[in-house]
Amino acid sequence: MKQDRRSFLRKAGQATCALALGGIAYRVIGQHMNEDTAGPRSRYVWQIDPAKCTNCGKCETACVRTPSAVKAVNDQKKCSCCVVCHGHISDNKIACNQNVNDGEKICPFDAVSRRNFSGEKDGYFIYDIDHDKCTGCGKCAKACNDKGTKSMFLIIRPDLCLTCNACDIASTCPEGAIDRLYMGPEDDFRGIYELENPANQMMDDYGA
Repeated sequence: MKQDRRSFLRKAGQATCALALGGIAYRVIGQHMNEDTAGPRSRYVWQIDPAKCTNCGKCETACVRTPSAVKAVNDQKKCSCCVVCHGHISDNKIACNQNVNDGEKICPFDAVSRRNFSGEKDGYFIYDIDHDKCTGCGKCAKACNDKGTKSMFLIIRPDLCLTCNACDIASTCPEGAIDRLYMGPEDDFRGIYELENPANQMMDDYGA
């Protein structure tokens, strides 16, 4: 009985984490979604857990789509809006008025852009990622995770994903960072979803 309860709590915790991850991904990628195909093809989609992802680069080539349905995003709620961004320029000691045109860019496709938010050259800057250029190589996310605030990470865009029953990226990922989870329109600060919640289903199965 104790083992069953322990197993239930573990699964419930995993389900809750999956739901939270789904909400975060939905909030961050909402601005990138194509209006013509804004919704995911299924309520359950493939997604990447940024806590497990090492940005190894396999997502760029393993996807059945070309270019990959995997894209890098920058969560502005976590970004420090630095004058020099680790995910943008490799030399973080470059002069702040030079790093737009000078210095080696982290992204080989120049998908990461920098725009002034306030305070002129020594102020706050917004870093965006152009999904028309992004191939999902993960170089910007790796640099941001190694040296920055970890605001950049990889996601699988649900409007681009074909929702294959067996995801080639998931089977290739060496860290097991990709799983199928519920993707809803709710914000990640609204709590646990009430409808189609795997945790609720587990409670029914265990008679809780």
